[in-house]
Amino acid sequence: LPVSVRDEAGAPVGDLHQEKFVAFDNGVRQEITSFNRRRVPANIVLLLDASSSVFSQMRFIREAAKRFMQGLLKEDKVCVVQFSDRVELLQDWTPATELPRLEKAVDWRYHPGLRTTFYDGLYLAAHEQLSKVEGRRIIILLTDGIDTAEKQKASFAEALNAVRRADASVYVVSLTAYLRAQLEAKVGTKKIRRMFSGYDPREVAYYLALIERSEKLLEGLAVQTGGRMFLPIKDEELIPAYSAIAEELRTQYIITYQPKPRASAGEYRRIRVLVLPGDYEVATREGYTGRS
Repeated sequence: LPVSVRDEAGAPVGDLHQEKFVAFDNGVRQEITSFNRRRVPANIVLLLDASSSVFSQMRFIREAAKRFMQGLLKEDKVCVVQFSDRVELLQDWTPATELPRLEKAVDWRYHPGLRTTFYDGLYLAAHEQLSKVEGRRIIILLTDGIDTAEKQKASFAEALNAVRRADASVYVVSLTAYLRAQLEAKVGTKKIRRMFSGYDPREVAYYLALIERSEKLLEGLAVQTGGRMFLPIKDEELIPAYSAIAEELRTQYIITYQPKPRASAGEYRRIRVLVLPGDYEVATREGYTGRS
């Protein structure tokens, strides 16, 4: 169970000892059987939005993704998936040591489309890609969260359940703040009238509400899976966002316990982890599904 601990200022806390941690499984306190403060190798899906809404940012997205991969452990494995008009596997599981292959996938295979098959992309990343690997599983998602697929193969609920079954954490680089800032900066100008030619102000209000709903959905996805959401407003803030994710992974604690009583197959169990004396922000996934 990966656990992130931050202080009141939001900075990672990396010097705590096992006796500070208390784990609950369905409300029952558990015995922690192992405790690790070292960065554990991970299987990481880089899941990238490639729809028309991110077209102008693709150069910055490529650079941020490459910077992130350059800082991984040699034991890490990475795959790269994009979603636009359809979901595409750009690079299957590859050791982080084979950086040129991974960078080629981001530089040359990551390409723009029109629509956003976000739910399908999240579902396939968890159900198909993460099912191929054992160990720590992570999805790093970049998107505005607005699904515009003509035909969805998976709903958001189905995608979230797939992530839960994979015991994966999702870190979100959300482009909603960027879109909101761009739209609000142009309201009342000639640009906004051209952008929404033929629409009344209610259309702009509708789009802002859509961004707000997507942002809440993405935040819930991160919180429920023990990840974190980042909200870059400028293109130049993409690299710091990915760097913050890398720092989060470096400073996480890994705790292990054997659930007592044991979970039944298909039973969803809620997890809660506290860090004493209690003045910390603690993030871990909200639960798991029992297996036979």
